Amino acid sequence: MSYVLPLGPFHPDWQTPMRMVLRVEGEQIADVEFRDGYTNRGISERLTRTTIPQGLHLVSHICAADSHAHSLGFCLALEQLLKINASERAAALRLLACEVERATVHLSTMKDVLTILGLQRDAEHVQKLHHGLFEVMQHLCGSSSPPNYIVPGGVRQDLSSTEQESMALQFRRLERLMYRFVDRFIDHRGVLRRCVGIGVLSREAAEQFGVRGPMARAAGIGFDARIDRAYGAYAQFPPSRVTQERGDVYARLVIFALEAFESLKLAIRVLANLPSGDWAGNAPDSVPQGSVTANVESARGTLRYSIQSNGVKLTSVKIDAPRQFDRLIARTILAGMNIDDAPLIIASASACTACSEE
Repeated sequence: MSYVLPLGPFHPDWQTPMRMVLRVEGEQIADVEFRDGYTNRGISERLTRTTIPQGLHLVSHICAADSHAHSLGFCLALEQLLKINASERAAALRLLACEVERATVHLSTMKDVLTILGLQRDAEHVQKLHHGLFEVMQHLCGSSSPPNYIVPGGVRQDLSSTEQESMALQFRRLERLMYRFVDRFIDHRGVLRRCVGIGVLSREAAEQFGVRGPMARAAGIGFDARIDRAYGAYAQFPPSRVTQERGDVYARLVIFALEAFESLKLAIRVLANLPSGDWAGNAPDSVPQGSVTANVESARGTLRYSIQSNGVKLTSVKIDAPRQFDRLIARTILAGMNIDDAPLIIASASACTACSEE
């Protein structure tokens, strides 16, 4: 029996709208039609028609999950034009915000996948970790979903010594919980049975399609801009590199789990060695003439901001965001798979089109 199964553009397991049409033969997916483009907002073009403060607000709202990564990429580019650097304390606070954000995104994806697998107890454990990270973000930025925390030259809010001690205690508690979860999850028979060999993206395909971030690292491509092109405080506090080789759903889940764990460990190390000094930044009204590019590693891969200025305003802004899902990737990891595994495979890609469509 053959039939067509349309999915989307809205689906509870997808973080942003996209539409797929699965052509099924028997119980296997024979072909996939993919369509995105539902969230185009023209932000790159709008940034050339706004002031810098307005641009910072726009950039921080491109993607709710990667808000700090977008803000940092834009600010690093502006700082190159302004020929300024954030202080050591500000750079460390930026790192904390980005690592909490990374762990939050990875745990959210893991919760979705575990729910699809029917492992509700494990999903609830991950949800507790996720909630704990939101509390940490509230201490750091004054809000669990802070816009415009990162600004040129620094950040908008500092940590008091009391808040720093409270955050350190929270991080250590979350690290212990995360360690217990990872130790149990890695060899979980139910996860291994359902996820090994499913939805494979080979290293060759990942390289051909230009895949970045966790999807690429799960396929053996180890590039991580925090390590290989260290920026900000990452030069002083480099994270550990996490890679897998199989490129299947299980490999992606391992990457998410271990990278979230590494983010917590890195945050603890930074808090214990948080530099003193200035931290405040501000949004300038204009930037000098020039053309620059800045790279950051968002939760979903390398994010690149290229900007040009005529000395009065920005004349060109290009945002090169990682794509975890498009027509070619969808066909590669879904074709030939059992139809029952489609939600699992799609969720494991942490598919979000908000950044790439901006």
